[in-house]
Amino acid sequence: MRKVIILCLLGLFIVSGLLFAAGAKEGAAKPAAAPELVLMHDKGGNPNYQPFYEEVGKAAKAAIGVGFTPTPYPTTDAYIAAVRAALPTNKAPDLYTWWSTYRMKDLIDQGLVADLTDLWDKHKSEYSQGIRDAFTFNGKVYGLPYSIEYWGIWYNVDVFKKYNLSVPKTWDEFLKINATLKQNGVTPMFQTVQQRWPTFILFEEMVARQNPDLYVDLCEGRAKYTDPGVRKAFAVWADLIEKGYFTDPSTDLFADAPRLFNSGEVAMIPVGSWYFTVLTSASVPESKVGFFVMPPPVASVGNVAIMEAAPVLVAKNAPNLDAAKKVIDWWMTPEGNLVMAKQLNQFPPNMKADTSFLPKVKTDIAVMLQTGKYRILNRYWEATPTAICEAAVDKFAEFILNPKSVDKVLADLDKIASDYWAKNK
Repeated sequence: MRKVIILCLLGLFIVSGLLFAAGAKEGAAKPAAAPELVLMHDKGGNPNYQPFYEEVGKAAKAAIGVGFTPTPYPTTDAYIAAVRAALPTNKAPDLYTWWSTYRMKDLIDQGLVADLTDLWDKHKSEYSQGIRDAFTFNGKVYGLPYSIEYWGIWYNVDVFKKYNLSVPKTWDEFLKINATLKQNGVTPMFQTVQQRWPTFILFEEMVARQNPDLYVDLCEGRAKYTDPGVRKAFAVWADLIEKGYFTDPSTDLFADAPRLFNSGEVAMIPVGSWYFTVLTSASVPESKVGFFVMPPPVASVGNVAIMEAAPVLVAKNAPNLDAAKKVIDWWMTPEGNLVMAKQLNQFPPNMKADTSFLPKVKTDIAVMLQTGKYRILNRYWEATPTAICEAAVDKFAEFILNPKSVDKVLADLDKIASDYWAKNK
């Protein structure tokens, strides 16, 4: 009997051990929960892109098992300060929105941005070399452009029809449109000094269309702001201001412009093609919205379009670096590109992504750029070093408020740029 009891106990120990081992093995095989990443962005104000980033995070989670939670900031200045403070620390955001070219360079020089060359190589056939070049520094590629937009003029189709106006092909036609609108009590164009950054819009339009080579040389430190060509561009700009072709500069691009546009009080808004969503979100009917690129004052210049690429970067100190790169890998695919692009009605950078969702006005922009032999230039905000741009926008505002200050403004701009390039050649 005693022997039977011992054998039974021994059997229980063996069974318990096997069960424990099986449980341990099952526990070891169970994968760890995917980390929830953080994406910081500066578009939590007006317009508010928070819901759009939330949808991308959810889509990534559904597709690859790793998503992200977007953290919004209402103003660009506050956002830049917060990101710069966080990036060198162990609390760096996994992902964060930024700007291309010179806006990225200082962060890259400080070793704060993760190298994504391997992912760009993987998706090489899906992106144009021009887009890749905008994110390349010393042979390495950083960040993901989640949208590409082009800058021109949104015009009120109904107002143009009312006064028998058509899209201008020449500078003289453009001037006649402005004169006709002004004579009929319509403010031709929107211009503002609010939020600081929009002041560069007319600057780049004037200089790039007078002389695109000069524009590039100016941005990259090979030309001076006192160059006769720059002075000529400012003279054209001053003439438009003095003729009363712009709104009062106290009006706001987001709070006021859509309302004034919809009511027909303002006929044209020079800004990026992404502004289509701002207009339609403000209840402006799509049928009322048209787009054209400003013709050059100098006909021999040819067609020029200004590009803006909006990137997401990965922090070098990201707490979840591998998972963040996995999200970027998915986001670079044709399918991943579409999630944000569809919500914003923006151009997906991936050449293999579907574009049939775009409204007609934006497919027309794409056709125009493809067939019009346009030279594509980088937007001033990214095309020149940040230190120059941040000071220059205040000088542009000074000029907008007082065009007769042009001599002082150009001299100040030249000193700002010269001081920078002397230290950073």
